[in-house]
Parts: sequence; structure tokens; C-alpha cells
Amino acid sequence: MQRSRFGHAVVIGSSIGGLLNARVLSEYFEKVTILERDELPVGPEARRCVPQGQHIHLMLEAGSKVLEELFPGLVDDMLRQGARMVDMGRDVAWQHFGAWRTRYHSGIAMVLSTRTFLEWSIRRQVQALPNVDIRARCAVLGLVADSTQRRVTGVRLKDPAGEDTLHADLVVDASGRGSRAPRWLETLGYGTPEEEEMGIDLAYTSRIYRRPPGFREEWQVMVQYPRSPESWRAGFIANVEGDRWLVSVNGYFGDHAPTDSEGFLEFARSLPRPGVYDYIRDAEPLTAPVTHKIPTSRWIHYERLRRWPEGFVATGDAVCAFNPIFGQGMTLAGLGARLLGKCLARTRSSDLRGLAPRFQRRLPRLIRLPWFLATAMDLHYPQTSGARPAGIGLLHWYLGRLLELTSLDTRVYHQLNRVLHMRSGLTALLRPGVALPVLAYGLKALFIPLAQRANVDTLPPAPALPRLPGVAFPAKTVHPEPARPAVYGRAGARGLTKPSRRIHSASL
Repeated sequence: MQRSRFGHAVVIGSSIGGLLNARVLSEYFEKVTILERDELPVGPEARRCVPQGQHIHLMLEAGSKVLEELFPGLVDDMLRQGARMVDMGRDVAWQHFGAWRTRYHSGIAMVLSTRTFLEWSIRRQVQALPNVDIRARCAVLGLVADSTQRRVTGVRLKDPAGEDTLHADLVVDASGRGSRAPRWLETLGYGTPEEEEMGIDLAYTSRIYRRPPGFREEWQVMVQYPRSPESWRAGFIANVEGDRWLVSVNGYFGDHAPTDSEGFLEFARSLPRPGVYDYIRDAEPLTAPVTHKIPTSRWIHYERLRRWPEGFVATGDAVCAFNPIFGQGMTLAGLGARLLGKCLARTRSSDLRGLAPRFQRRLPRLIRLPWFLATAMDLHYPQTSGARPAGIGLLHWYLGRLLELTSLDTRVYHQLNRVLHMRSGLTALLRPGVALPVLAYGLKALFIPLAQRANVDTLPPAPALPRLPGVAFPAKTVHPEPARPAVYGRAGARGLTKPSRRIHSASL
């Protein structure tokens, strides 16, 4: 690794975003301390302070690439222990706006596992870093600043031994939706940041099933999004490690699935058929249903504050907490960590002057597109609370016809996948190759019912399995002993030959 140029960095939170940021910081700081208020489990188990951990998660292609950049070999280790690398077009059976999307070889790959297994796998790698220390059962009470209030110099914390002050050259808030940074900044005299909220009153109810022995691997993920605005119930099945299915059903606006077995099945039965219910009705449940509620999506616009303190940055869900139904959060956390690395690589001053404001100004460039797509879909519902931009009705009409057309047109679907996985910007959906077919389809929709113009009833088959370059599709799930975590330290470490080049050269 390159020679550390700075002293001590503190990361608030050891969730996935905190761990990824700690990995990046370990290249630039003599010491990195992660402060976690929760008790850390020994294995891939749910944590009390991560209530979303037991529900379905997806790591999009852009996030999977960040994992491999930061931890070469990690994804392969996860695959050997039962995780899946799936092709977005071939392996995902996806129904949205009442129509099943076509299946094809996209070459867009993403990692599929439980959230708990992914977090545990990353944490083992971070714990092996010689200059990173994770302190569990340690709550952060506030920020410490210098006499001018212009630079954050550490944090006040409370652990089993009592209250203390921990000094740092940089503090990274990766504490998630529960971040108290707005209050801390106001206390230091920086004012209250603007917040953008969408009220959705969403809840996930999830449980794990044993995968039926006769399952023919027809898909790796099944997704049934609502046909908004007529319906707001959704369901998901993901093949995860241990030959299991992680099943989540959700509903907006207080229409939440029950946590008893019969009620859970009835909620799944209410989704369009064929679908989630047909696969789980005779499957063996391994856990009881659990619920997690998400009242709002929220973006705190720190970049709009007139001033920003040196030595402090906020990232991940501490800045923008998405509606999780669209699976963007973990990927954005990874991209934010990569951005922090790029900003550190370009910092010339020995005291990190200018780093924090620069990072906070640049972070919204990553957030804008995912936020726009997620909130645009949520605003289909009149019950959603939040500002409605001009022209939203026209946008909804266009997106609705585009999503229906993915049932028939592989090229249109592929461009949508490129946008969803952050290969392309939103303009890819407005180019003639997409816009003209959508408009032609929209004209057809004026005269022909949906059931006659798109596939609404038949689960589309997957094409034959290819060997995609750089993508592994294990034919059989195996569970070897966990590989020893690679060590990415200083002299004598292995794994990253030229980390700064691997991590920071990729374009955002």
C-alpha cells in the first residue's frame, strides 16, 4: 500500500457503508477507528441496530465492481460459500406495471446473497487490516471542534467504560438513517440543512424458506413490483446461500403484510399469478416473518449549507436514505466510498484542508439519478407526500409505457438495465433508439388493452446459460471452510499490488 499521509480517521457506524469507507481510509491514514454502538456477531447474523438486515438486498453491478476493487477475491470467496453472481437480464424474472419483462443475456452482473452474509464477509476483510480497529458497543454523542468551530477534531463517545473524547483528523458519518449529524452541525453553528422527503409508509415483511429440492433454477431472483397507481403491493424471492430462499413482501401506505404464517401467505397470494405465492405455498419456512418499516425516503442536502466544517464528512444513508424497494442503497454507499478515495488522492495539504467541503459538494452527483428514478416511481401514487415537479404526469406516462415495452423489446429493456446499474445516465432512455419505440407503443396503448399488447400472464423462460466473460455461474452450491481473509496492509501484505490505481482511476 502507498505510504500513509495522514494520522487518524474515525468512522461512525460499521454497516456496509462504514466498512467500505474504512477500507478506503486505511490507505491514507496511519490509523482508522470504526465506532459501532451494536454488539458485533461472530458469524453472518442479524444485528439489532440494522433492522433492515433480515430483508432482501441487491448489490447492483456498479456496487459489485467497487467490492472487487477494494477487496480483490472477495466476490469469488462469497461465490464459493453459496452466494450467486447473476445476469440481470437472464436470471431475474421481473414483473412491473402488470407485464413480465423479457429474458435475455445482458452481461450485466450483480452479487446475490443475504445482507448479513455480505456484511460479515466484508467485515472479516476489514478486521484483517492492520491499521483498522473496530470498537463495538460504542455510541457517538457528538462532534468535537476547535476553538474557531471551523474544524472537527474528533468525537465524544460513550462505551461500557464511560464517556470519553476521541481525537481525529477526519470523522466520517456512515451511521445510516439514524444519523444525528444535522443536530451536531446546528450545535456547531452551521445551520439546519434542507431535507427532501417522500412519505411512503412502506413496510417489508420477510422470512427464509428452504429451497424446494425440485426447483429447476428457472430464475435466481423473482421480482413482482406493483402496477402503480392501481396497486401498491410487491413481492420478491432471492436465491441465497445455504440453498435457501429469502422472501420479502411489502406494501405502501400502511398496507403492510402480517407477521403470522397464514397472513404472510395470503398477502403473497394477492400478488398477480403466476408469481411469489405459487413458489412458496408448499415450501418449508425456516424462520418466522419479520417486519421493517420505512416511513419516508429522505435526502439531506448538506451541499446547500453556506459553510461546511473541515474534518467531517457524511455519506451513505446518513445523507440519502432511499426507498429500499429499488435496491440502490448499498451500491451508492460503495460509490461514495470510492469518491472519498478519489478526493483523498487529490488532497495536497497535509492537514486535509478542503477535503470535506469538496467531497460533500461532489456526493450529490452520485445521488441525483438514483434519487430521481426512485422518487419518480413513488410519485405515481397520489398518496405519496412530497413535492411534485412540473411535468411529472408526462414523465409517468413515458416511464409506464417504457416499462410495459420491456415485455416485448429486448433493446429497450437493455438500455433500462444500463441506467439502473449505473452504466448509463438517464439520457440513454431518451435517445431515438428507445424514445421512438416507446412513443409508437404508447400510440398502440390508446387502442389495445394491456393484456393484448404485452405479456401479463406467462412467466418468460430464461435463455440457455452462457459463459459470460468474467462472470461465474456456479452449477452447484458448495460450502467449504471460509477462506482466510486477505490482509491489505503495509510491507509484506498481499492482495492489492497498486491499490490507488485500482480504486481511484475508475470514472464516476
